[in-house]
Amino acid sequence: MTQLLINALIAGSFAALMASGLALVYGTLGVFNMALGQTALMGGYVTWWASTSLGLSFPIALLIGMVAAGFVTWLSFEFFVEPFFRRHRFLPLVTTIALSMILDGAILLLFEERPRSIQFLNAEPVTIAGATLSLEQIVLIICTLIFLSLTAWVLTATSLGRKIRATVLHAHAAESLGIPSGLLYRITFILSGVLAGLAGVYQGIDQNLTPVLGFSITIKAYAAVIAGGKGSLKGAVIAAYAIALLEQLVIGVPWFAGTYISAGYQSTVAMVVIIAFLLFRPQGLFGSTTRST
Repeated sequence: MTQLLINALIAGSFAALMASGLALVYGTLGVFNMALGQTALMGGYVTWWASTSLGLSFPIALLIGMVAAGFVTWLSFEFFVEPFFRRHRFLPLVTTIALSMILDGAILLLFEERPRSIQFLNAEPVTIAGATLSLEQIVLIICTLIFLSLTAWVLTATSLGRKIRATVLHAHAAESLGIPSGLLYRITFILSGVLAGLAGVYQGIDQNLTPVLGFSITIKAYAAVIAGGKGSLKGAVIAAYAIALLEQLVIGVPWFAGTYISAGYQSTVAMVVIIAFLLFRPQGLFGSTTRST
């Protein structure tokens, strides 16, 4: 059981980064970026390329990967979101799905279909309370908590965060007070991409990067946002860890006369969560009828 909890903490840290980015964008613009999974992969692949092909140190390669993810997200906003979201809030859902397909093809073309892994510390695994985890995983969990805490601090304790929250509450009133909502939309979108890029690097270190992961990554983040409450950063993070724990319990605990459920069904947990919350609690655990950050 301890190992299941550790695995859930590892998987939840990855999902929390993705979900927080998705929640930020929804809380500010009221739209979902369905290409965020591909953006995460782009950040991971660029980090892998910078560290292996260019021979750069990991910190520099990580910085390049996160910048690349932020740049891709900025382009996504300029060409696939900004021209459409003021016309109808569902239009960016369609355009970003189209973008996800374009990015799938670009990733496959640039980095091929072979799995890629990012080498980091290469240290021996450690055992904690009977559970085995690598030093890389410990570092990634700590870094996730630091980045999420820093994001929460920016939103709650800085002038930029106050402007973002004012724009969330009423964009037109914020503009009348001199708050540049257009610039804040771009900053929020880029920030979500940077968080996604970090998650992609996490995926490359902990497991492998493959071009087909984009959709499943986005769906898990989407499930966390729905369950936590659309636009609630706190709810998205908590739900991400809860869903990761549920996924581990589904395949790691014996069911039905001691038999185990196949690992192939793990990916269906997110879809079940989405359906259940949309049917019985569409506002989520921490959500309300209005968008909030």
